[in-house]
Amino acid sequence: MDNPEIVGISLSVLCTIAFFVIFGIGMLAVLLPMFGVFGGIGWFLNKRSKEAKAARDAAQSWPSTSGTVVLSRVEVTGGDHASVSPNVQYTYQVDGQPFQAAVVRAGDQFMAIRKSGEAYKITDRYPVGAQVTVYYNPANPSDACLER
Repeated sequence: MDNPEIVGISLSVLCTIAFFVIFGIGMLAVLLPMFGVFGGIGWFLNKRSKEAKAARDAAQSWPSTSGTVVLSRVEVTGGDHASVSPNVQYTYQVDGQPFQAAVVRAGDQFMAIRKSGEAYKITDRYPVGAQVTVYYNPANPSDACLER
């Protein structure tokens, strides 16, 4: 016959192991999706940040032409937690061909996080009718910006 003390200890050890296995599986079931979501968000933001930097770096060597601002306003979207962004559109010509673009700073088409005050400063800097210097991609002149 088995010793009751040994059976009690074995049962206690088994219960402890079972608790940690069940608790561990439960924690994994909760944490793995969270790591997946946050990891995915981090990957996306890192990718967009690299694309923005690559665009800014490429724009450093772009030629320039003159242009005219045709629209300049701050756009507010959303409700209580509104998103504020400048909408500055400008026209320009490259080799006699007309173009219109809306990127203020090279790379902002990939990632731009602004405070509302900054959006208003940008639209104040580029009022409708203003003559501006437009930097354009010689391989694709529709790809342009006002700041590099």
